[in-house]
Amino acid sequence: EVALVAFRGTEAETILEPTRSLARAKRMLAAMPGGGGTPLANGIARSLELALKVRRRGAVPLLVFLTDGRANVTLDGRGDRPAAREDARRLADRAAGYGLRSLVIDIARRPHDAARELAQALHADYRPLPVANAARVSGIVASMMPGG
Repeated sequence: EVALVAFRGTEAETILEPTRSLARAKRMLAAMPGGGGTPLANGIARSLELALKVRRRGAVPLLVFLTDGRANVTLDGRGDRPAAREDARRLADRAAGYGLRSLVIDIARRPHDAARELAQALHADYRPLPVANAARVSGIVASMMPGG
């Protein structure tokens, strides 16, 4: 199963609930716009909520974040970079405390410390991918899955 959470502007939203339709997920991922505000803490919070729901059903979730890691929107929607970074770090620490497997795919044109630091806080694997597309992302995620 796969689900998608988009975090852009000032909030995060689940745009695809867990589904077995990988083709649908790839289409939605390919159509997802980038750029703009990065409410990273909101994205982590929404993803964690969804992952814990999946885990309660007996499945083993893998959190995958496609981001440059540069949080610039706080949990309450303000444009305050230092506070947004702190919110994201706090939520990443919380997510790591649940022992969930995570992957941070750094989609910045040049790999950046912010995404690497996010991966460290999440206790996640880190992969730079400056030229991201659905096939490349899918390949990286597949390699993280059991038997991948």
